[in-house]
Amino acid sequence: MSKLKLITEEVTSLQIVESASTKDLYVEGIFSSAEEKNKNGRIYKKSTLEREINKLEKTIKGKSLWGELNHPASAEINLERAAILVETLNWKGNDLYGRAVVLDTPMGNIAKALMKKGKIGISSRGLGTVDESGYVNDSNYKLITWDLVGNPSNYPSWVNGIYEGKEWDYKEEIKETVDNVAEDNDLTISEAKKLYLNHIKTFISEITKNI
Repeated sequence: MSKLKLITEEVTSLQIVESASTKDLYVEGIFSSAEEKNKNGRIYKKSTLEREINKLEKTIKGKSLWGELNHPASAEINLERAAILVETLNWKGNDLYGRAVVLDTPMGNIAKALMKKGKIGISSRGLGTVDESGYVNDSNYKLITWDLVGNPSNYPSWVNGIYEGKEWDYKEEIKETVDNVAEDNDLTISEAKKLYLNHIKTFISEITKNI
């Protein structure tokens, strides 16, 4: 049996909307797309995503589809890191449009600070495998939620799939990420490590100066 991976897909074409009445901040736009190869080389059948969205309807109506700031190293949602609450999901052709409110939580407030100064994206989080043709396998894919991510279009390799499990070896995870960055960008391991380090430094700098 294939080991499931945490599969993530990023979108950056989001609108930031502020409610005139409540002053709540929202992110709106295309959350996911079906039937076309994305920049990660993966394709989702619309029927697969429709099935998973239907499963999440009850969670959305119960106001409990939480998303975090940046992807965690686990499939589980950590409420201490919650940054958004997904409120609506609607299909327009093969594009899934969503709307999520940014929370007044520590992670949500960091996200708000980042939005004021720069660009932020949203990324789906799900468990599954991918076949040789690039299709996400319908039989084992499970959509979990969407998380906010920092300008993912500039770092297409930072959120590659990580193996499912509550416990993980962070050194091995970093090594796998660096290897993927080196391969995807035709870099040496040394160059990939420097790029990875610069990415972390930039992210930390953005957070600290906007808190």
